[in-house]
Amino acid sequence: MKKKWTKSILFCILFVSAFSAYSQNIIKGTVADETGLTIPGVNITVEGSSKTASTDFDGKFEINAPANAVLSFSFMGFDTQKISVSGKNTLNVVLRATSQNLKEVVVIGYGSVKKADLTGSVSTVKTKALEDIPSNSVEQVLQGRVAGLQVTTSQDPGSTSTVRIRGGSSLRGSNAPLVVLDGFPLGDAGDLKQVNVADIDKVDVLKDASASAIYGSRGANGVIIITTKSAKKGKTQILVQQQSTFSEFNSELNLWRDPVLMAQLSNEGRINGGQQPLYIGAKNSNGVYYPSIQELQSGSWPYFTKWDDVTFRNMPLGNNTIVSINSGTDKTSFNLSGNYYSEQGVFVKDGYSKGGYNLRIKHDVFDNFTVRFSNIVSKGKRDSNGGLAYWRNPIFPVYDENGEYYMIGQNDYTHPVAITNLRQNETKTIDVITSAALEWQIIPELRLTSRLNYKYGSSVNDQYFPSKYTETGDFNNGAGYINNWEGQNFVSETFANFNKTFNKHDFGITGGYTYESYVSRSSGLGAFDFVNETLGNENMGAGNPERNTVSNGKIETKLVSGIFRMNYAYADKYLMTLTGRADGSSKFGKNNQWAFFPSGALSWKAHNEEFIKKLNVFDELKFRASYGISGNQGINPYQTLSRYGVSQYYDNGSWVSAIGPGYVVGTTGQDGIEKLWGGIPNPDLKWETTAQSDFGVDISILKSRLNIVFDYYNKRTKDLLRERILTPSSGYDRIWVNDGELTNKGYEITLDGEIFKNKDWQINASVVYSKNKNQIVSLGSVEQSGLNVDPNTGMQYEYSGNSLEQFRQFPNLLAIGQPVNVFYGYKTNGIVQTLQEGINAGLDGQLAQPGEFKYVDINGDGVVDTKDQTIIGNPNPDFMASFNMTLKYKQFDFSFFLNGVFGQDVLDTQAFNQPSNTPLRWTLDNPTNDYPSLRDGRTVKFSDWWVKDGSFVRIQNITLGYTLKPVKSAFQSVRLYLNANNVYTFTKFDGYDPEVGTDGIYWGGYPRLSKWTFGLDLTF
Repeated sequence: MKKKWTKSILFCILFVSAFSAYSQNIIKGTVADETGLTIPGVNITVEGSSKTASTDFDGKFEINAPANAVLSFSFMGFDTQKISVSGKNTLNVVLRATSQNLKEVVVIGYGSVKKADLTGSVSTVKTKALEDIPSNSVEQVLQGRVAGLQVTTSQDPGSTSTVRIRGGSSLRGSNAPLVVLDGFPLGDAGDLKQVNVADIDKVDVLKDASASAIYGSRGANGVIIITTKSAKKGKTQILVQQQSTFSEFNSELNLWRDPVLMAQLSNEGRINGGQQPLYIGAKNSNGVYYPSIQELQSGSWPYFTKWDDVTFRNMPLGNNTIVSINSGTDKTSFNLSGNYYSEQGVFVKDGYSKGGYNLRIKHDVFDNFTVRFSNIVSKGKRDSNGGLAYWRNPIFPVYDENGEYYMIGQNDYTHPVAITNLRQNETKTIDVITSAALEWQIIPELRLTSRLNYKYGSSVNDQYFPSKYTETGDFNNGAGYINNWEGQNFVSETFANFNKTFNKHDFGITGGYTYESYVSRSSGLGAFDFVNETLGNENMGAGNPERNTVSNGKIETKLVSGIFRMNYAYADKYLMTLTGRADGSSKFGKNNQWAFFPSGALSWKAHNEEFIKKLNVFDELKFRASYGISGNQGINPYQTLSRYGVSQYYDNGSWVSAIGPGYVVGTTGQDGIEKLWGGIPNPDLKWETTAQSDFGVDISILKSRLNIVFDYYNKRTKDLLRERILTPSSGYDRIWVNDGELTNKGYEITLDGEIFKNKDWQINASVVYSKNKNQIVSLGSVEQSGLNVDPNTGMQYEYSGNSLEQFRQFPNLLAIGQPVNVFYGYKTNGIVQTLQEGINAGLDGQLAQPGEFKYVDINGDGVVDTKDQTIIGNPNPDFMASFNMTLKYKQFDFSFFLNGVFGQDVLDTQAFNQPSNTPLRWTLDNPTNDYPSLRDGRTVKFSDWWVKDGSFVRIQNITLGYTLKPVKSAFQSVRLYLNANNVYTFTKFDGYDPEVGTDGIYWGGYPRLSKWTFGLDLTF
């Protein structure tokens, strides 16, 4: 009996234990990332069962599970967490990013993804390190920071930049990437002055077709996405930043400092050219007295003017003052910043200034409904007084004996002081960028966004050219102009993002539409023959009413688009992205207005494979492949319509206006003397399309201390939008067509490493390398496009750009089988030493004389003529590279940035007749093979002698700073720093600066400015 009772008790205990093990508990909790931000849509699975749940809008969850269950938490871009319940009813889970260096979010257009889940080619720049560099636009500080991104800058105050991503894909259409500011597609990169760099959190550069395809035709040249800073919840912060900049030339000016040598060489050149020498102590044909060599040697000639001291500022100053406040609560956050920026040009009275504010507000109306608003206002002023003749002859004074400006003849248009004091050229601008957005988290997996964006810009340009001292004013007895421009851009976007994770599957779908309307209006007033010039163009009525000119124009375009993107990931190993966008543009005829641009990308996270994990080497090993097609509509509108023009001409004592088919579309010839006529409609004009493939690999090793990104790409652009040359019998010179093909191929490497880190020290370094090669595949047929044919090679080509007066020919070509804008001219083989040597070389006349360039007879016919021209240079760089190192020791920080461009050829228009090289000329006593003799009136052929190696490495930026965090103070932190920009350039190029435009032509200018900035940041 006792034994039976014992068995019954044991059975009950076992039954209760089993029931307890499988009893269901309600487990509640919250899921957040490492920063404390809750994550909606996290997939939760009970291991060994089919039970699942997901977090809500606030990252909260609730699930029934056994007391001894194991819960699996998974979300795209984060490591899967498995947590044992162990009888608990509440769990607070923290998900960690797949890899520490991959946890950041990358904006990819109409959405964002974790860096670990990228399938396209995207580079991110955190702008914290760039805030120390004063700049009027963000594009300038991006130079050298991203592989494949080429930025060419100018030194003029308030100047724009030329920006290219993976080379230029168009010959006449836009090549600039699209700039997107907080979701607002603003337009072409290169002139984003409205946004202060200190307001920017980061910049994401979308480079391949898969990444940029969501922007369709607007992203044909890549996309630069700018994200501004957001306030943190529960915190108010005030930041005051002050930057004071001092500038100076980083090399000496190439000017005449020895008037005797200058005069001697001038006389030598004129005598060799069969002309009367100037420096003989007599007046020339214009009535200007030139002292003799003896007067200059003895010092009896009293004048010697350093015109650079007259035209240049000793130390141009710059200022950048920023005040910002940001604050956030559980419901509302805002950012407000004000900025005043000023920059003095190196020329006197030349400068740029701007002031404005940036306001961003975010408010959570409900837990799942958010309103965003932003407003940027910027007002700028540009006083243009550049290009003054600092090279003016130093033997002439500023003023004559009567106190008037000293004139070199009656038609002297280069007196820098007279021009500075009497000429007017001022531009005032206003820019407004406003955006409002609604975000509705309908369910944890689905978010709907609707945005309205508006951009307004206006400018007023005032110019006056006095009747004396300026060419335009002299010819017109005073000339005044007022030019107005106004542009408005409206963009409406509505799209939805759906993200769902279940089991091993992650889906992300984006779909929506966009509408864009752009309208610009311009007008111009001109007045001439002023009876009184006292008020300049402030009194246009003082001009001759019969000569007044009025012009105006209007441009209106529309772009309508539908967008779609799907992201899919399986087991956090295999990823796929499919993107499609349909664009309809008003710039094309009704038969070609719409085009569809698809793209696709695949990615394999090899580091999540078990056999890779066992190697214990890779923190990340990801392979990427993508292919996509994008379109380009970056031309002026109305090319599909017949265009009319207006012309004024003087007839029988009065001015007559005529209107008719055709209008001036450009100029050509010496100084643009020949007008080119267009206006023939082409109703069949269509989209220029670029197909791009990209293959990449992302590697992270040594606990993410070393990160490597490699990409190879191949871009092929067809149906190039370009102007075809017409036969003279048509009555027109140009017509817009789709004709030609262009390729860009290259690869990019980025190395980013943490060299050393401990409690006090941290040393990081990065290397960026990119190589791009472009080639023109087709330009249409010889018959239709009017192409020229090289007689020696059969190469088909057309001229590009304008003819240069000093050579009387076009230096640049667009040639089939060659890179864009190659140089075309003669080859040289030193300098002719004897007359017989010149004759034997196929030269005749003056060209055969000793001291002349020894041009090469390429085709060997015994005569040097136009048939002996060939390709003599390539202005496109072979590759670009940069190196950046940052070092921190306790409160001290130091950064060092090198930027280099290699293998580019530069046409140096100043390679001769400069004070540094004319003394090296050929003479009987100095039979050099490097420089020709001095001979005024020489007709110079464009040859490889003028083409120089423009490779350079620039110490672009050095920063030394100290940050103090007072314990008992109103300040959270105080930072002092010194920034040096454009410190020194290593180059073999003899000119001031080898960084030139895409045509590779160097015009001289002045040395590059080194800028020294003292900065102070106060954080409250």
